[in-house]
Amino acid sequence: MKILYLLWECCGNPEMIQAMRTAGHDVVVLQTSQDGLLGPGIADSIKKAAAENACDIVYGFNYFPYVAEAAKACGIDYYAWVYDNPCVQLYSYTVTYPTNHIYVFDSDTYLKFHTEGINTISFLPMAADPDRVEALCRETRPGYGADISFVGSLYNERHDFYHRMVDKGLPDRTYGYIRGIIEAQKAVYGMDLSEHLLTDEVLEDMHAALPMEPSAGSVITRRTLFSQYVIDRQVTVEERHRMLTELGARFGGRYEVSLYTHDASASFPGVANHGPADQFNETPVIFNRSRINLNIALRSIVNGIPLRCFEIMGAGGFLLSSYAGDLADMFVPGEEFVYYESAEDMLAKCAYYLEHEDERAAIAAAGLAGIRKSHTYLHRVREMLG
Repeated sequence: MKILYLLWECCGNPEMIQAMRTAGHDVVVLQTSQDGLLGPGIADSIKKAAAENACDIVYGFNYFPYVAEAAKACGIDYYAWVYDNPCVQLYSYTVTYPTNHIYVFDSDTYLKFHTEGINTISFLPMAADPDRVEALCRETRPGYGADISFVGSLYNERHDFYHRMVDKGLPDRTYGYIRGIIEAQKAVYGMDLSEHLLTDEVLEDMHAALPMEPSAGSVITRRTLFSQYVIDRQVTVEERHRMLTELGARFGGRYEVSLYTHDASASFPGVANHGPADQFNETPVIFNRSRINLNIALRSIVNGIPLRCFEIMGAGGFLLSSYAGDLADMFVPGEEFVYYESAEDMLAKCAYYLEHEDERAAIAAAGLAGIRKSHTYLHRVREMLG
């Protein structure tokens, strides 16, 4: 099969291209960008490249409505593997095109569309490439290791919708109601409370303070927009800040606690902020050389396994993750990874596995074996394309 591959700056591209070629497919690369994929101009580029190269399908990470339009016009299928959550582009009437094959990594997202009768969206978890990481670690200079590491955004670097909204002013009753949802959500995993608890009156007050609207052609509801981009993100901000603060207070000084994030100015006593890490060349080495790797999941991910989890286990790292239903279904808790259910539980399990090295190493090895057995990019290509 000849594949027109939409190459833009995102994770997984080298691994996916290699897996496609290993599976026997011919890959033609069309260099583009996220902004380019969001604009109507991409359609002409796809039509031209697909015709010149006689491509059978077009593939790219995440979903873009203009790509779906172009593929439909060309009479070829569009394969999209979505690793973002939320991915606002999914809320487009174009997802129903029969030429679409859209894969999402969170079973909760899949079920939302499936119950609406949309059969072009399927559930497909993310993946890892252990062989590439093994080679990379051999070639990379010493360093990058820590006793406890967290690699991820603090979500206060940009698009701070929550504080933009609060700073404009909310009625006291609305502010109190929103704070109640946020505090309740911190204690609950596996369910997005705000989707169920936001009332029409509260939504009206939120929208008055933050007049955020869906993009043209989107069918996303205001409830989903404010739930995922305002409340879920703020829960994540507060959760990550609290956990990093408490990790530093409990383990800083005695153990090395490392943070890699785009906000190089963020400061947590006892935690070394190394700034951003290169996702392709540095984060796999961090995961491999750190004794404990944390996944503090973005709260708009309800059941799904973030890519970070696959990359940690695929690097041979020990994964300590917030609870996720898909993670507990696909891997064995306590044998291939460990999950926590609260900040206190996370701290206790960090302490335990720092003191029980043999157990920690055995779990990391079992997690890597599980990735090699069933969750590489080659596995996913074969699941998508046969």
